[in-house]
Amino acid sequence: MNPNDLPKRWRQRAAELRDLGLESQARCFEACADELSADWVTWWTEPLMIAEAEAESGYSRSQIGRLVKDGTIANMGKDGAPRVRRCDLPRKAQAPERSGNGGMDLADRVLAGRDS
Repeated sequence: MNPNDLPKRWRQRAAELRDLGLESQARCFEACADELSADWVTWWTEPLMIAEAEAESGYSRSQIGRLVKDGTIANMGKDGAPRVRRCDLPRKAQAPERSGNGGMDLADRVLAGRDS
């Protein structure tokens, strides 16, 4: 499941609840869907410093700087202190994770993310 699909699923759930006469529960699901959608847009369009962009994209600072300088990626900051939106970053393909004894399952990845 893609987390981006959650607001849509929650709105569908709200419609189902409304059909059952559960108006307050339906409004709750709609409010949650609206909040998640707004937070997702804010996160996705957040301007990042080049070091943050490097960590998220897998591309080096110098490569990201070149992409900003040549106009491939818009500079959302200022000259000498560029920032790039998360949604504009190129992404390096990552090797698929191995499962089994040496790999992390979904729960391990979620918990590891909380520590950072």
